[in-house]
Amino acid sequence: MTPNHPVFLNYRYFIILMVVFCLSACTLGPGKQPIEKDKGLKPISEPEKENKPEISILEILMMEAQNFSLQRNYQDALLVYNQALAKASEIEKPKVISAIEIVLAKTSTEIIQEFINIKNINIPRPLLLYWLGLNYASEKNTAKSREILESFMFQYPDHSYYSNAVKLVDDIKKSVFNRHTIGCLLPLTGEYAIFGQRALTGIQLAIQELSKKYDKQFNLIIKDTQANPDITIDCVRQLYEKNVAGIIGPLLMVNEAGQEAEKFQIPIIALTQKTDFPFKGDYLFSNFITPEMQVKALGDYLFVNLGIKKVAILYPNEKYGQKYMELFWDVVDEHDGEVVGVEPYDGGKTDFAEPIQKLTGQFFPIPDFLKPETIAPETENEITLNNDQIDMDSAQTDAEADTRIKKEEEKIKIDFEALFIPDSPSKLNMILPQLAYYDARGMYLVGTNLWHDKNLLIDVKGYNKQAVIADGFFNDSKNLPTLEFTKKYEILFNTKPNFLEAISYDNTYILFLAAMDETIDSRESLKNTLKSQRIFKGVAGDTFFDQTGTAHRDLFLMTIKNGKFVEINR
Repeated sequence: MTPNHPVFLNYRYFIILMVVFCLSACTLGPGKQPIEKDKGLKPISEPEKENKPEISILEILMMEAQNFSLQRNYQDALLVYNQALAKASEIEKPKVISAIEIVLAKTSTEIIQEFINIKNINIPRPLLLYWLGLNYASEKNTAKSREILESFMFQYPDHSYYSNAVKLVDDIKKSVFNRHTIGCLLPLTGEYAIFGQRALTGIQLAIQELSKKYDKQFNLIIKDTQANPDITIDCVRQLYEKNVAGIIGPLLMVNEAGQEAEKFQIPIIALTQKTDFPFKGDYLFSNFITPEMQVKALGDYLFVNLGIKKVAILYPNEKYGQKYMELFWDVVDEHDGEVVGVEPYDGGKTDFAEPIQKLTGQFFPIPDFLKPETIAPETENEITLNNDQIDMDSAQTDAEADTRIKKEEEKIKIDFEALFIPDSPSKLNMILPQLAYYDARGMYLVGTNLWHDKNLLIDVKGYNKQAVIADGFFNDSKNLPTLEFTKKYEILFNTKPNFLEAISYDNTYILFLAAMDETIDSRESLKNTLKSQRIFKGVAGDTFFDQTGTAHRDLFLMTIKNGKFVEINR
């Protein structure tokens, strides 16, 4: 603070008053009167003198501070108490501290914050911090109260008020937890509105089903993020003020939403493929379909269920293809399998002959041991044959070499039992026929959720046999929860649900079912329950979260039969 700060101007005024008071006290004090000896008066003995006790500076300061407090001038009262504390002995300090706390309980948070910012102040900083947190709570600013009290607890764990602060923070957590209300963050307008609207239908169906099943009113507070980072951050703050138990979403701007949710300590289940998202905070969860989930499901089926040993990878030489190639190779290694061929291709081209021939062993040059031997004559004298004889021998040698090469080519066999191609149907409708053309047949054709597209049934009909496809949802599944969800959704919205609707439905169920547990009384305990590896039965599969907040779920596997996608039972 500067010397012209209002706090110090008021304080100067007080000092002037105090000096005047002290001078007045000295003037009014008893003076010695001259003794008149001729009147025969006896001198007064020392014990008989009137000894009025002197008023100490500390007492003067304490009285003035009390006067300021009675006038509700808490700022000046604290300034005077601050000076009194400097004058007090160790024995006197507890009395001053007690008086200070009486004033702090009545002082606004703004004034206490000003005192915290004063350098070299005598009033103990932990005391100011503690009462700042308490007064924020009195002002109904629970977020700020919790922030200040947690700062106090972190900085002063040995303080006598530490246990009080812990209890108050726990009470705050409970007071801002509404177990029957959640929020959702979705892009409901703008470029990505179609995806937000689809997710919302799944959430709304879950709310409707839960209300019927448990005969309770479950509430959903919807916030349109517009896929805008600033709006997303503000939406999280609004949901915090509404005391939601947790948040579903967003689809986009997940890092911005996650950072804000972590600050307010709200459990948030993001609809994102970003596997690093849950690692950025203790309250952050993700439950979607990820590349890691897909390659794990495919690997488990190929190596455990089918028992194959050798695979090959044909992938587009771009970010998507490279990522899946690396992840699939890792899974092969985990199952002690063998990758016998890996070939990239240019996704912008239509001719895939070269990478296919490399995988099948047809592209490599003829080995030296298969080439015909050519023996040069030692001397000119040894060449006794006429031109006709030379031509005949040469032709015979070439014919024999061609025969040997053809026989070796006929012996070439595909050295892998499954071929992984992480690409879309638009590329597959060119790749699969070319595989058949180069006689690459009989192996399992393995693909990601991009293969789960009706175009794969139409454009490459006849070339898509023995397909193995992983996806997060299959609306023709015979799994009972999935079957019932699909029927209800189709009746309500006149269309079949897909993965986005299903996973949004499941996440809504997960949050509410966890929050309904009577032992859950705060967002913190809700977060801990979600991380307890409790298995949630869902329409997209049974799900649990690990300690990082990452979801684990068995995906659906499909193949193609009679021109339709058919679920693979494991």
